[in-house]
Formats: sequence, C-alpha cells, structure tokens
Amino acid sequence: MTTAAQTQQSQPSDRKLLLIDVYALVYRAFFALPPLTTSKGIPVSAAYGFERMLNRVLNDERPTHAIACLDAGIPAQRLAAVPEYKAQRPETPDDLKPQFGLVRKILDAYGIPIVEVEGEEADDCIATVASRASRERFCSIVVSGDLDLLQLVDEHCTVVLTRRGISELARYDGAAVRERFGLEPRQLPDYRALKGDPSDNLPGIPGVGDKTAAKLIAQYGSLEHLLQHAADVTPKRIADLLLQYADQARRCRQVSLATRDLPIAIEWETCEFTAPTRERLAALYAQLEFRSLLSKVSAVAPAARPDGGGGAAQEPGPPSAAGRQSVLAAAVTHRLQSLPANPALEVLADPGAALAALARARQSGSLCIACLPEIGSWRSPAPAALAFAWAPDGASVAALELLLDGGQVGQTFAALLGDDGVAKTFHDAKAFAGFAAARSLPLRGVVCDTALAAGLLDASRGGLSLEQLYAELQPQAQIGALEPAQSEGQLFDGRPQVQAAHASAALALFQLAAGLQRALQEAGMLPLLHDIEAPLAPVLARMEMRGFRLDQAELDNIRARLESKIAQTTRTIFALAGEEFNLNSPKALGSILFDKLALPGAVKRKSGYATGAEVLTPLALEHEIAAQVLEYREVAKLKSTYVDALPDYVDASSGRLHTTLRQLGAETGRLSSSNPNLQNIPVRSDIGRDIRRAFLPAQPGNVLLAADYSQIELRLFAHFSQDPNFIAAFREGEDIHAFSARAVFHLPAQEPVSREMRRRAKAVNFGILYGMGAFGLAQSVGFSRAEAKAFMAEYFARFPRVKEYIAAMLEQARSNGYVSTLFGRRRYVPELLSHNHAARAAAERMAINAPLQGSAADLIKLAMVRAAERIAQ
Repeated sequence: MTTAAQTQQSQPSDRKLLLIDVYALVYRAFFALPPLTTSKGIPVSAAYGFERMLNRVLNDERPTHAIACLDAGIPAQRLAAVPEYKAQRPETPDDLKPQFGLVRKILDAYGIPIVEVEGEEADDCIATVASRASRERFCSIVVSGDLDLLQLVDEHCTVVLTRRGISELARYDGAAVRERFGLEPRQLPDYRALKGDPSDNLPGIPGVGDKTAAKLIAQYGSLEHLLQHAADVTPKRIADLLLQYADQARRCRQVSLATRDLPIAIEWETCEFTAPTRERLAALYAQLEFRSLLSKVSAVAPAARPDGGGGAAQEPGPPSAAGRQSVLAAAVTHRLQSLPANPALEVLADPGAALAALARARQSGSLCIACLPEIGSWRSPAPAALAFAWAPDGASVAALELLLDGGQVGQTFAALLGDDGVAKTFHDAKAFAGFAAARSLPLRGVVCDTALAAGLLDASRGGLSLEQLYAELQPQAQIGALEPAQSEGQLFDGRPQVQAAHASAALALFQLAAGLQRALQEAGMLPLLHDIEAPLAPVLARMEMRGFRLDQAELDNIRARLESKIAQTTRTIFALAGEEFNLNSPKALGSILFDKLALPGAVKRKSGYATGAEVLTPLALEHEIAAQVLEYREVAKLKSTYVDALPDYVDASSGRLHTTLRQLGAETGRLSSSNPNLQNIPVRSDIGRDIRRAFLPAQPGNVLLAADYSQIELRLFAHFSQDPNFIAAFREGEDIHAFSARAVFHLPAQEPVSREMRRRAKAVNFGILYGMGAFGLAQSVGFSRAEAKAFMAEYFARFPRVKEYIAAMLEQARSNGYVSTLFGRRRYVPELLSHNHAARAAAERMAINAPLQGSAADLIKLAMVRAAERIAQ
C-alpha cells in the first residue's frame, strides 16, 4: 500500500480522486427519467441516467483516480440508536431492481473499481476513503444526491450534489456550505440532529425547523453545548422542546455522523482512471441498446495529467431506447455558429464610454444583458458586472458600480431598462427583474429569456446556467471559447476585476437567443414566450419580493389545538391496538395492524408490511384504527409542515415570508413554489383554512384578493372536445356535475339530482379529464369495477364527442410524439410507443390531460400578466 510519505512526494496537488455514491445517482436517474426499455422489454432508464451522469462528471472533473461506493446494508449501531431509521422507505421498484446489474456493467466498462462493505452504507465507505485521501493530500470530489455527505467537505474534499433531474449539479466547498447553512461542514450532523430528516425517518426535535436549527447550532457551536445550555434558549417553547427531546437529538446525531474508519484496504494504483476505449464503450452501448450513443461514440481522450494521460468520454445524445432524441439539441444545435474569431469586446471604464455604449444599445432597439456572475433571485448578491450585446460580433462589459453611479450614467441605464421600445433578453429574467426591483430600477420590454426558451423546447433541460446551456448547444466548441485566459480570471467566477473577454458572455447570450427563438418559431411557441412567459417573469419576481406577513399568535393557537388533537388521536389508537407503540414506525404499525389485529389486505415487503394511504384508506371504511391513523398522520403533517415550519421561513430583515416561484415548475407549464411551498396548504379542512388565515398582506391595512377561473379545466374539455351538450351546459350556467348526472341517469331537466348521483358524475368528469380508466375510477370512488365500467359506457354514450376527442388526441400524440395546449406549449410523450404496459398507460393519461392542464396554466399566467398591467395602471 502506498504510504502517506510516498504520496506527498508524488505531486499530490495533481491527484484528484472521484468518489461516486452509486445508489444515490441510480435512484435519482430512475425517478427523473421516463421509463425506458430495450427491444426485449428490459428497463434501462436508471442505467442510462446513471451512465449520463457518470459521463458528465468525468468530463467536468477529469479525475486521475475513481472509486464507486455501494450500499450493502444498514449498520446495526444506527438501528440500535434509532430503530425506525429508514424504515419508511418503500420497496425497490420492480423496474429498478434488474438495473443495478447493468450499473455494475457500466462501471466495469469505465474501469472504475467498486467498494462495498457488508452491513455498511455507501456514505461510510465514501467517508472512510475521502478521509484517507485528505490525510494523504489527495484532492477528492464526492458525487452524490445526499446532503448528509456535506459533512465531509474540507480543504481537500469537495462534494457535488445532484439538484434536479440528471443534469443540474451543485458544487459545495467550505464557503458554499457556509453560504447555504450558515454552518461549518463539521456542524451539519448536529444541525440534522435538531431538525430531523424525513427522508431517513429521523425525528430530530419536533417543532424545530431548518432555520431555527441552523441558528441554534451557529450560536452554540455544537449540539452537546446547546443541550447543556438548553434552559437558557429563547423562546421558552424551544427551550422546553430541547429539554424534552435531548436524548432523541443525541441519538439522531449518532446516526447522522459518517463513519470514517471502516476496514477498507485501498491500493491507489488500482483506482487510477483511464478513459474507456471507443471499442469498450461501443460494446456497452450495443448491449444496453443505447443506439444513438452507439452511433455518436468516438475515441475518448483522457484528461490532461502530469503523465500525459487522458480524461473522460465526450457527451453523446440520449438513447434510442427512450424513443426520443434530446429535443432541445435537435431543435437548436444545428443553428448555432461558433462565436466570431475576433469579436469587438470593450470594457466600459469611464462615464463617457458607458454613455456612448448605452446610446448605441437604445438605437439598436435590442439588447442582451448577462450578469457576471449569474444571480439566482432577488436575494442573491449583486453581480460584479453586466455584459451587453446588441450585435453578433461585438459586446461591452461594465462594472455594476459604474452603471449605478447615481449620476448621468445611472439615470441613462435606468431609462434604458425601462424603455419598452428596447427589446431585452436575459438568461433568467425573473432573477434580473428581482435584482432591478430591489434597487428601484424599472424593467420593461423583456421579450426573451433563454432559460425559459430552453425549458419550453425541452422541459428536461430547464434550469441550466448560461454557461451550461451554451456548452449543451455548442458541444463542438470548448467552454473556453467563452472565457478569457486563465491569468485574467474565469468568466463566471464573480471576481471584481472586469476584463474585455468577460463581454463574450453577452455574445453567447445573443447567439443563444437567436437560435432558441428560431426553434420556438418553428415549433409554434414563440408567442408563448413573448406574450406570456417573458412578461410574467418580472411579475413573479415582484411577488417573491412582496411576500406575506404571518399571524404568529394565530399559528400558536393552531399549534395548541393540533397538539391536543394529536394526543387525543394517539390515545385512541393505543386503546384500539391494546398497547402503545411507535406510531411513526411503519414496521411497528404494520405489525399491530396485520399481525396482532389481523386486518385484511396486508401487503408484505422485505422491510415489513405496507402501511401507506393506499393500504389504509380502504381499511378506514370498516376499521376505526386505520381511520384514526390516517387522521393522526394528517394532523401531524399539518403541524410539522406548516404550523411549526412556516415561522422559520420569515426573513429577519423584512419580517415577511418569501417563497421562491419556479416559472416552469412542471412540464405542463404550471408554476411551483418552494422554500416554503405555498401551493399545498390545504383548504378543505377546518385547520387548513385556519392556517391560510394566518397569512396576512405584506402591508397592514391591505387585503388579500383571491381570483380564479371557475371549473377551467372542464370548460377547456368542452372546448377541445366540442361536445354540444357540454358546451350548452356551460353557456346556460348549469352545474356541470348535476348536468352530467341527469344525462347519465336519464333524468328530466328539472328533476333534482341526489348527492350520490352528483358525486358519481363528478368523479367521472374529472376521472376522464385525467385519463382515468374504469379500474382507476372504481378505486378512487369506491365503485365496483363492473359499476365503473358500466357508468363510463353510459357517460360516453351520452357525450360521444368526448370519446372521439380522446381517441383523436391519442392518435395525434402517437403520430407527433407530443401534445399541445391552446397556446402551443408542447408536452412530449414518447412512452406512448413503449412496450411496457404501465408506462404506456401512464403516457396515455398524460396525453389526455396535458393539453387541458397546460392550457389552464397558460390562461392563468396570461391573466396574471394582464392583472399586473391593470394594477400598475
């Protein structure tokens, strides 16, 4: 084995070890990608996604050494500390199980050795190897989807985490960890012990959320020091919780600490990475039927290394097993030209030069603005500089302080931003709009956002940075084409100095905007970008900034009621069970329900009985204990997710709660909300409505006005199907569900409809809207399958154009590979041609629903834009 002394004598700064958390990446790929199968029906989506992530990270990191780590059990000491640790995790999906063997073949093809220790988790293998690498002055990169591994970050170890899908990665060094959590990497297990972790079934301390946990650990330095001084903590509610749950927190910390001393013998020579040969990759792709990769594979040059060795494989396209090429690349790549060989790049170093450049921009009528470095939201630090381009062969860059000088340059720049006659392009217009609004700068005339344009063309490629997007669509060019010489600093690194080469970011944006807009024009989606998505970005930015006030007193009252309800429900469950047990442990609950009480419908898995809502909901109709468990879970979730967690999101500086809105949060075009998610606050229960009442307008004395379209998706269904009966019902102001009930049950127009009849008709209306078949309808409503089938047959007989529309929509989707909304937004459904019945059925439901749900999203967004315009007037 190589000794530390020998390692230090062999240029340690040139050695880079890549540590791969295999299962984390495989699971990420499985749930991020649609089902993909070979011609023999073998599922390969997770294997394909893992190969793509592996290929990319090898390309990005260019390691000299690589090791793959796999889980091989859960350590006994963790289960002893927290018996319910990971007990809630479902069984491995059937389509995923056979792919782990394929993943091993992929690692073998890349020549990457595997480390796994019986009864231990991959995290501990990674921690052990990374710790040894740090001691021996290796640079190590850990690639995972698990935040727990951030505790390993040190001066020698960096962690790269998957963020969304299989393409978006986030790099964490010590500074990045401190920026995100306000803590040192070594403090993260203490932080996790306080807040808990639902993904691992760690309870933490109930009532302590992310922000409170981070604040406490930062203040006291460690969990143990905090617990020793728990009585001094304010508010008293938190102090009481710390005292009550101190032992539980200590056990959660014990489970959270990565083990760094497993008996793993490593010979560094056996871990040296050499890129796979063309022949080896071709054999792999042929075996897995990644035909488009097979056709594009080329000899792979190893990374530049001191020994003259090479690097990682180049990035080919997606597999034909998916039945789909990269939509974004197919639409745009062939239109992008290389950047000009000798562009005119100018640094605006004084007011005179800045004023002249801004005048040229106004005269051109079109302006691309790139932030250096890029910003993510209105809360991001201001960029150091802005780059401008209004022609394909020249651009300027100016330090932000010059453009906001408070004098003539600042006034001219503000006037340019507010000029509706100058069409503006950004990459992430919402972030820039927030930056502008936070500084009282006007912003009008936003017509293109390359991030949104890429997301419209291919939802799976959304969220890319400007640099990443250019690299994706211009693969034949090196990223260095956008960067100045190394001695001048990196283009996107945020250094304060401004070099002429930095202006090339705006040229890249100019080129991307042209190519993406041409692609959108050909796809019929350019008006969607210009009229809806681009104008909406500043509206969303202002919404994020405005935020809500929270009525803390009302939340405290709700918390007390929920705690009382939880205690009451718990007592009832224990009485029905005849004993006390861990209600939060699926294993313990399953044993009570199906072993002790012998309830019907048991589903046995390796980890115990299934106890999800799909099992308990049917049981609740006849067994009180199942109904009480569902009640307990709902109330506990309301308390932990909203009542306890929401106050932690209140911004100290503004005193308000600010969510983050993702403009293309779903492939249908719907918005999504996060940190916190304000779209899932319940409305149908009394407690849910009380929680909503705790949200107050940002300014005292104002009111919150809610506006929505009535039954928008059903109205769209009537429009798309052109069924005369449906259209007549809406035009005459009928209750559409009562109308459907009369039609199906053959009742006269004036005869009252019973509640049960209306319920059944409503279930069918929405069931068909969401592509549900007789089996799904029977499950969701409580029909027998025969009843559901007969009811749907009668429904289609009374509304024949609905059935014709569904058939026509599916046929069109199979032919085109996508469906479209009223405004042209596309949803790709390649799985319609899948040999896998489950995948094909899911795609059919998606094809029926996506035009309706997507059109509704488009109309709501358009209404938001117009409402904002009216309010501004």
